[in-house]
Amino acid sequence: MFCGGNWMLIGICALALGVSIVIVALFPVCFLMILIAVLLILCGVGLLKRR
Repeated sequence: MFCGGNWMLIGICALALGVSIVIVALFPVCFLMILIAVLLILCGVGLLKRR
């Protein structure tokens, strides 16, 4: 379904979304939001390494 370039795009989007959620979550501390953000960052890094 996806070629190599699309996986990289999804990885960058997941990484950016995770980082932005971490930045927002630092102000009103919410453990679940931080957990989801860490999972998105790990997903983004994994997809970027996959290429």
